Formats: sequence, structure tokens, C-alpha cells
Amino acid sequence: MGSMRGGINEFFPFFSVRPVLKNRKTTVFCNEGCKMEQLVEEKETFESRELFVKAENLIRKGDYKRAAVLVNESLRISPDNPLYLSAMGLCCGMQGKLAEGEKMCRKALSMSDGSEPLLLVNLGRVLLGQGARKEARSCFSKAYALDNTNSPAALELSRMGVRKKPVITFLDRNHPLNVMLGRIRYRVMLSRKKKLKKL
Repeated sequence: MGSMRGGINEFFPFFSVRPVLKNRKTTVFCNEGCKMEQLVEEKETFESRELFVKAENLIRKGDYKRAAVLVNESLRISPDNPLYLSAMGLCCGMQGKLAEGEKMCRKALSMSDGSEPLLLVNLGRVLLGQGARKEARSCFSKAYALDNTNSPAALELSRMGVRKKPVITFLDRNHPLNVMLGRIRYRVMLSRKKKLKKL
């Protein structure tokens, strides 16, 4: 008998087996060669999870460019995972592609069952970058309400602190002029902080 180095796929190329994580708890095996409708839609594989863990470490360090490469690979393997899509949205947003990042984060939320706080935190961070502080605060608050041990949500709420007074005090906080000027003020402050960090 010849060598078996090629494994099962060498002899049965129509039959491909790979591990799949179902909701990160149950391990099943997916036969790609046949339609097995009883299996749930793949959300995450061991390979995609390993890549994503590395990406998460880079995100914590603020290295969004390198993180985006790894998250993109995770999405290529598991395109229907909302956590991966949300992380890609965050990476895009933090690199200045705010509209694209927001779209991805909102799409990820619509794909989920609403029980993952990090999806709300990522969207909140992108909205914060746009100067939409009220909506960002709402996202962080909802995430914290889902899990009051969620440190990213708690951290972002702590960073936001007490809300500043509206720019034009005699107008309502939600007046379009105050909203617009508030966003400009936030962007100017953010720009100043970045310049100070470089010094």
C-alpha cells in the first residue's frame, strides 16, 4: 500500500473535513462535499479564532493596521461571524474610514442576537471618532447594562466622564447647531491630544 501522507483528501478529494466551533461550545465536523442541512451555519473555526485572538492583542495595543489584516483573514474563513465583522469595522474606523467602519459595526449588530456587549462597544468607539458622543454613550451604556463586568464598556464610559455643556448654552443640547459644533469641538480636542502624545 502507498504512502498515506496526503490523508483522506488525497484519496477522496470530494470529501473535506474540518473542525467547526458552534457557538464556541460544541465541536462538530462539516462535510463540505455533501449538503448537510442539519448542521448549523458555520460561525467560527479553530483557525479563524486563532487569527482573531492575535488580532485582538494588536487592537489592544492600538495597532489597527496589522490587526485589520488578521481580522480580514478570519472573515475570509468565517464570513458570517458578527464579532469579526465588528472588529473590522473598528479597525477601519480607527484608521480614519469612519463611515465604512460604522456601516460594518451596524451590520455586525444586525447579524447578532444582541447579547454580545463588544459589538456595541466597537460601534460606540467608531461613533465617538465621528464626534457622535450622545449615540456613542448610549452604545456603551447598553453594553454595560448587558454585562456590568464588561471592562471595555466601563472604561469607555469612564473616559467620557461628565458631559460637557453645549457650545451655545441658550440653545437645547440636541439643537442641530449644538450637535454640529459639539462634534467639531470634540475633533479639535482629539487632534490636540494626538499632537501632545507625539511631543
